[in-house]
Amino acid sequence: MSSRQPRKTDATLRRELVRLTTQMLFGTLSERYTVCGKATCRCARGERHGPVVQVSYRGPVGKTTGYSVPQALGDTVRSGVDAWHRFQGIARELAERNRTRLGRPAVARRRRR
Repeated sequence: MSSRQPRKTDATLRRELVRLTTQMLFGTLSERYTVCGKATCRCARGERHGPVVQVSYRGPVGKTTGYSVPQALGDTVRSGVDAWHRFQGIARELAERNRTRLGRPAVARRRRR
């Protein structure tokens, strides 16, 4: 018996896409720790400030840009970015199924030698 979950129907995946649109945020999340430079600050002894949560994304003209997230919204933003990545995965799955229905086989990945 396989440990894989049963394949979800297209309708189930489409409902999931709609649900994700209410919370998704476009971008990639990162955390940064900073040093302020004051000689008497704890960061001068190695205890950095942070984490500062940042979201980066490719802007309309192709340049990477981003914004800092207030600490109180960190978990909400993290959930939104996770929803965006889940949305992309589901959309790719549906596109692959559509391609298969057209009679186009799945693209085989080439092995590295």
